[in-house]
Amino acid sequence: MTQIMNDHVRLRDAVKDRKERTGLSLSQIAAACASSAPTVSAFLGGNYAGDNEKIAGKLQAWLEAQETKERNRAERPVVPGFVMTETARTIMNMIETAQYDVDLAVISGNAGTGKTMAVEEYQKRSNNVFLITADPSLSSSAAVLHEIADTLGCNEKGVRRIRSIIRRLKNTEAVLIIDEAQHLSVKAVEEIRSIHDQAKVGVVFMGNAPLNAKFDGLGRTADYAQLFSRIGLRRKIAKPRQKDMCAILAEWASAQDEEVQLYAKEIGRRDGGLRSMTKVLRNATKIARVHGRDQITRKDLEGAWAEHMTGEFPKIRAQG
Repeated sequence: MTQIMNDHVRLRDAVKDRKERTGLSLSQIAAACASSAPTVSAFLGGNYAGDNEKIAGKLQAWLEAQETKERNRAERPVVPGFVMTETARTIMNMIETAQYDVDLAVISGNAGTGKTMAVEEYQKRSNNVFLITADPSLSSSAAVLHEIADTLGCNEKGVRRIRSIIRRLKNTEAVLIIDEAQHLSVKAVEEIRSIHDQAKVGVVFMGNAPLNAKFDGLGRTADYAQLFSRIGLRRKIAKPRQKDMCAILAEWASAQDEEVQLYAKEIGRRDGGLRSMTKVLRNATKIARVHGRDQITRKDLEGAWAEHMTGEFPKIRAQG
């Protein structure tokens, strides 16, 4: 009995200490334990008249979960934020030109080349940048116009919707960016072209390789020659550039080993590009930290690859 009482005293002290350090309320702790605030308060005060062992078990489990979260946070690597790569600079310059020269731009490329990150960074740095991310549910003109109107805060419905969008954008020096634009129907693309013409705003269509094929196909038809002729800016980004990967790797404090960087670049050349490279580096860093190391090794990369990727671990290409 004495041991149980001593265990309860230590548990109360531990819970109170955790509460003070985290700033959590009794209600929050109680909710996490599937209990009530009065019950937790009474137990911590040493005067709970109910089943003390039951509430002690719940609080002990909560403490252990908190400690696990704390360890995970400590082991979680700091992933570098936005890096101004050569590709990012090119994309941001294209968006800027489309915005202030009131032009239509098409940026296409494979996944993991940094397109979306560049767009999101441009949006942070500039005014009147409206970003829409398409998906199969937004392929129709009605659906994409609804999404644009919602982003702009336009409440009109039906045929009045496009008029409200044009009024909202006119004389704003805005740019409308459609990411994953390969999902748009031809009619949806044409509607956005009409917004570009009437509101006098820049438009950027961005997506993967099929996007470029779609616009090339439109250019061969008389019906859509007007749309095709409006495109003043084009950029195809087939894969991450060597310079891009070097710039990103320079920001990874845990990946400064030369061999690790060579393998990381090979990962970046695979499907998924920079996105896959970052994912493997992040998880390899977690593996290294579990083993008490700040720098990751090839073995860490292989372990991270095996856990999160498919196919054979990349081999380093012959240099020269």
